[in-house]
Amino acid sequence: MILGLKVDVCTYDGLRVGVPNLLRLFERHGVRASFFVALGPDTSGRALLRALQPGFLAKMRRTGAIRAYGLRTMLSGTLLPPRHPGRRLAGILRAVVAAGHELAIHGYDHRRWQDCIHRMDDQTIRQEIARAVTLYREISGQVPRGFGAPGWQCTAASLRVLDEAGFAYASDTRGTGPFFPRIAGRRVRTLQLPTTFSTLDEVLGLDAPDGDGFAALVCRQLQGTPWPVLTLHAEMEGAGFQAAAEGLLARMRQVGATCLPLEIVAERVLQAGEDGIPVTEVVPRPIRGRAGTVAMPAGLEIT
Repeated sequence: MILGLKVDVCTYDGLRVGVPNLLRLFERHGVRASFFVALGPDTSGRALLRALQPGFLAKMRRTGAIRAYGLRTMLSGTLLPPRHPGRRLAGILRAVVAAGHELAIHGYDHRRWQDCIHRMDDQTIRQEIARAVTLYREISGQVPRGFGAPGWQCTAASLRVLDEAGFAYASDTRGTGPFFPRIAGRRVRTLQLPTTFSTLDEVLGLDAPDGDGFAALVCRQLQGTPWPVLTLHAEMEGAGFQAAAEGLLARMRQVGATCLPLEIVAERVLQAGEDGIPVTEVVPRPIRGRAGTVAMPAGLEIT
């Protein structure tokens, strides 16, 4: 049984504090993962502009967002200047690679992508991705294989541009298994590996009262999922909820699940045969525990 393990790193402090904590945790448990890092300026403070979205403030209260993210991050890009994790914390990014994990791209300006992608044209998206790829190559000396859209937000334009960029796979969506997106009747080449489980911030206080409840929920959902992908957040499991991550990895070991980077999962999916991989449109859908919508395969709704 394999589990694709993905860590989204959305903020400066997520990289500065959360990633080193998770690297130590993963080493103790013999776990390999993919770290999807937003490499450009941290403008997280602009998230407060979403306060009128249904469910946003409720989620902030449930997860203790101010405590988890910290006041500096909550004001970054508004009352306080943005910090640039890709340039100022390059040593931590190199440590991810040195420890045997995959370093993947989680966009350039995370907040800009999440809030504005549906208004961006191909050229604007191309520039965002190019900035992240250029910085990635400067830091690592390698070419990125994976891309994960911030906030699981993608459009026909972003899927087209990802195809042009030549990524080996993407993890832009939520769903139940791998698929190829279809745009205007044409199948794109870039395989999608959706996040198949709810995230801690989505279920905390709803389907799981605490970290132990989250681990139990993942274990129940793991059964019968052929290509499962779990997303952690450096700002959550790497900071105030480290005990939840510790318990989760212990449970994974007990049930015999091997955690692997998504680049390896993608290779195994393709080796199993492309003929069996579904092809479908990508559409926005609401999801329990999260404000707004996320990208999903058409016809699938996760509750």
